[in-house]
This record gives sequence, C-alpha cells and structure tokens, in this order.
Amino acid sequence: MTVPEMTQARIVVVDDHSLNVALVLKVLSRAGYTDVRGFTDPMDALDACRDWEPDLVLLDLYMPHIGGLEFLQTLRSRMSPTDFVPVLVLTADDSNSAVKAALSAGANDFVTKPIDVNEILLRVRNLLTIRLCHRELKQHNNSLAAALQTYRSSDQAVAAARQMKVAAIERIMLCGGPRMVFQPIVRLASGDVVGVEALARFDEDPPRGPDVWFEEAATTGLGVELEITAMVAALQSLEALPAGQYMAVNVSPPTLCSETFTPTLDGWPLARVVVELTEHHVIEDYDLVIETMNALRARGARLAVDDTGAGFASLKHILKLAPDVIKLDLHLVRDIDSDPAKRALTAALVRFAADIGALVTAEGIETAAEFDALCDLGVEYGQGYFLGRPGALRAPLAAQRFGV
Repeated sequence: MTVPEMTQARIVVVDDHSLNVALVLKVLSRAGYTDVRGFTDPMDALDACRDWEPDLVLLDLYMPHIGGLEFLQTLRSRMSPTDFVPVLVLTADDSNSAVKAALSAGANDFVTKPIDVNEILLRVRNLLTIRLCHRELKQHNNSLAAALQTYRSSDQAVAAARQMKVAAIERIMLCGGPRMVFQPIVRLASGDVVGVEALARFDEDPPRGPDVWFEEAATTGLGVELEITAMVAALQSLEALPAGQYMAVNVSPPTLCSETFTPTLDGWPLARVVVELTEHHVIEDYDLVIETMNALRARGARLAVDDTGAGFASLKHILKLAPDVIKLDLHLVRDIDSDPAKRALTAALVRFAADIGALVTAEGIETAAEFDALCDLGVEYGQGYFLGRPGALRAPLAAQRFGV
C-alpha cells in the first residue's frame, strides 16, 4: 500500500466536544492526511458516512442523543455484507465492559483518552491498510465476477454455435448425406476412365467447403457418422459405373477404425471399391488400420493413401501400410513441368511404387504441361480439371480431355 493512497483516505471524526474533534483533525493533518472531516453531531456524521463513503471512522463512545454504540449499529446496518469501513473508538472509558460493548457493536479497534499521538497514528495506519486491502480485494473480486460472466456468456455462445452445427449435420444425415459428385480417374496413356473419386458437396447455408463440414462434424462428435453417411451415399451410385471401373471413397483413420465402418460395407462389391485414406488425422494405431484393411482386402477392396508428398504423415502412411494406390498431392503436381524438385520427388515415388507393387495416381492435373510432365515421369493415372470436373455419374463416364 503506497503512502499517497494512505494519506488520501477519507476519514470521519465524530465527537460531541469540538475541542476533541479539532485535536484529532490537527493530529491527522500534521501526519499528512488530506481528506478528513469532523462532526460534533452524530446524525450529521451518519449522513456523511452514507453519502461520502469514508475509509475510516474515529468515534467517541459517549455522546448525547446518539451514543457511540447506537451510531455503530446504525452505521453497520446501512452497509452491505461485502462492505468494510473500519471504526476506531476513542473514549475515556477503558473498562472491559466498554471495550466488549464497542467491539460487539462493530468497532474494529479501541483507544483510550487522553490520546497518545503516536499510538493513534499507528492504529489509523493499520486500519487504513486493512481498509485499502479490502477495497482492492473487492475490486479484484468484482473483476473476477465480470470475467466469469464473460466466460459464461462465451461458453453459452459456443454451446449455441455447437448446437447449430450439430443440428445442421444431423439434418444432412437424415436426408441421406451430402450431395455426392464424382471425378473421373484416367489412365494417362490412353485416356480411358478407370474409376472415379466420390466427393461430398454440401448445399446448406452458409456455403462452406466439405473440409469445413467434416472438421466441424469431427469436433462435435459426429465425424464418423457423417463420413459413413457420405460413403454410403456414394456407394449407392456404384451401379451407375460401367463394368470394370472402381469408386474411391474418402475415409479418415478414426472412421476406418470405428466399429461401424466395416459392417457398413457388408453387401457392397468391394472389388470395385478403393478406400482412400486421408492425411488430415494422425494414425495412432497402425496395427489396427492394417488389421482392418487386411480384412477388407480379403474381400477385394484396395487401399489408397491420399495427399502423398504434402507432408511427412502421408510418407509414413505408405511405408507402414503398403497401399495399393499412392495418390500424389495436388501441390506436388502443380507446376511440376517447371519445378525440378517436384519432378525428382515424383520420379522417386514412381520407382518406390513399382518396388512395392502399387499404382500411382496424380491429383489436381490442370494444364497440358503438367499432364505431359507426369506422363514423361511414368505416372500411369491421374485426375483433375484438365481431365474431367466432378459431376453426377453419367453412363458412360468419359474423360473430358480426350472427349471419349
């Protein structure tokens, strides 16, 4: 507590003898206290305490009309339970009964007359220290209460936003899942369509990309359900594909390892299904992924690792999982015709795929130059706007690049 804060404290002195009031005011003034008021009428002093909110009251115990005890009781009755205004009683009565009565009525300290200047200044300082500490604590508590209210309001807003997200995702699932479109996967050398990748599209407002929808579903605990709903919506169009073509469906590791994923695939012709494992989630249990995929491979399904070349995770996936298809990330494909580093990495991945018996598919092919560079590097398959945009299934589905 700093000295300026102490000397600026508001002090009320109450004594029916004007000489006593004048003496105390003089003592306090010489000690540096600048905001002190003296009263000989207790009623006036009570009014001042109500309107002025003092930090300390120095009170005579015996006064006509309203005694010190009654003054104390009235003062305390007007204060809220969280308020604290210390009262120092000044009296010539040093009996135990007087001390007990004053303390019982709400006094905080007791000094007998005639006063000792040093003693009274020490007691004034001590009581003001407590008062100012209490005031700071109260302000701190008020700040904490305001912050807590802000946090509660924020939590309520977050809960409301989450509920809106959940409601929107549940509506989509109740309606059969997102709208599915399909992008052709092409054999680059001939232009033949060998398969399609199923891609989700969400028509709910406000417009947002599918990555946002699936991420929100994951954060609200509906990620697995939404992915499986989208997969089923895609597989329902499998019969529209010409014989010999396959469908790739995107699946995250948590969905692949869920209890509901494998049973959902019962009854579907898995020899025409490629499970495309996305990179956006960490695989915590490779053994479980391998066990699940081995069971699906036994029924004809194949595994593709998506976004290869985009980061370390996808490279770790292909080392651990030995996929049937390695899909080159669109960022690796972009401008590959003019980027020697990208060409070198792609060439290495093509050689690696050949060594483990996997196929390589390039995603995001958008220019003839990228197409030609990939062909020169030995990439067999590809997809992208240059070859065909995602759309509804048509029979027969053809690559736009070759117009067949």
